[in-house]
Amino acid sequence: MHITIIGTGAGGRLLAKALVREHHEVDFLIHRGKKPRKALRDFHAHFYEREEEVLAMDFSKTDAFVFCDDSNRALALASLLSKRQKPIHFISYDGALGRLLDMTKETFGIDYVYDYGSILAGRIHRFFYEEEGMQTEIFDNFDSAMVKIDVGVDPAFVGRRVKNIGAFEELVLVTIRRGGKIIVPKGNTVIEADDVLRMVGSVDAIRRFRRRYGKADPFEGLERSRRFLIFGDGKAAESIEGLLAQDADTTLLSRERKLPAGTNYVMDRPVTEIMEDLDLAAYDGFVAASDDDADNFLMATAARDAARIDVALCLKDESYMRVVDVAHTGGIFSGELLVSQQIKNNLFGPPEISLHLFPGSLEIYEIVLSEEVYAVGKTIESLDLAEGFLIGGIDRGGKNVLAKGKTVLMEGDHLILFLLPECAGDLQKFIRRKAKRFLTELFSM
Repeated sequence: MHITIIGTGAGGRLLAKALVREHHEVDFLIHRGKKPRKALRDFHAHFYEREEEVLAMDFSKTDAFVFCDDSNRALALASLLSKRQKPIHFISYDGALGRLLDMTKETFGIDYVYDYGSILAGRIHRFFYEEEGMQTEIFDNFDSAMVKIDVGVDPAFVGRRVKNIGAFEELVLVTIRRGGKIIVPKGNTVIEADDVLRMVGSVDAIRRFRRRYGKADPFEGLERSRRFLIFGDGKAAESIEGLLAQDADTTLLSRERKLPAGTNYVMDRPVTEIMEDLDLAAYDGFVAASDDDADNFLMATAARDAARIDVALCLKDESYMRVVDVAHTGGIFSGELLVSQQIKNNLFGPPEISLHLFPGSLEIYEIVLSEEVYAVGKTIESLDLAEGFLIGGIDRGGKNVLAKGKTVLMEGDHLILFLLPECAGDLQKFIRRKAKRFLTELFSM
């Protein structure tokens, strides 16, 4: 497909990178008043000054428009481009506008509305209220999920070999994060204190695991209202504060007094000094959601070091996420990733290959095997996959098939793959067409 992204707002860059990796065509339409970030220079871009110029442009190759424009002109331009009879996807960065558009999108010719702040806030709310501080990613097409947990010094895990831990009987341990490194575990791998584990299994199995090893209710027995401390002064922090405040007491730390409930954050003081003045033990959760990734990381780290409370860290730069993922034990969330994933799902549904946009050091793909790809007809063990490459699930005609070494992959199999970035080369075995001649196949291996 050919997707035209309008504007340079949050979500557009990550969406474009994911689409290009899945072999779609992407171009940007940018107002000349906006200076494109360096990351956008890898994509073809058209520039305009007046809306009349856009109306005269040739969009015959465009299959859908995605608006990532936070300017006042975005809504008018979306209405004009809707006359092209192409789907319009519109990201709203203002909560009030997003709620209004969701009810009246047909008036403006918009097909899908994505409220950036509400999507991020909903995910943060789920982290605190449903996941008991264990960040969980759900893969609907497989009825499976992945959970992230810091084992701390729990004797149920620490000092024991993976193959001897009964909790893993229903789950697959994908990676261990230990001392800033990512380890791909084996049966004899011994779990150490403060290891951070990522495990995948059925949704029901993940729920049973959380009930057994998480806090059944992180707020049970409190004689006071639940309390959250939120750092940030932008739209994202405002949306998160608004949702959490519906059933809890919230305090907002901001650089400016943009919200009446906010506590002023003094610009000439380091973020760590601000944290030292707060009674963090009095709060049940902390959210770092400013527009500065570095400040968010410093605040989240200070919060965990000070009181070991549940911490949600919001980030924007996906390259920074990979670094932070090996140093932060709490939840990591990105509004850009969440919004981009929803847009991808609405653009394509489940395509033959789909990259899950995920805030961590893992890459996660869903792939439907076509008849002509190299892996079809072969056992998993014969593919000789790298240690950092794991088939986490196989859906065959609506039934789950265990991914074992002797399992033969078949046309139409729907796979979910977990891989470290350095193992991405093995992905070709699932998308590369079979060679037509024996010698050609040998030379292409």
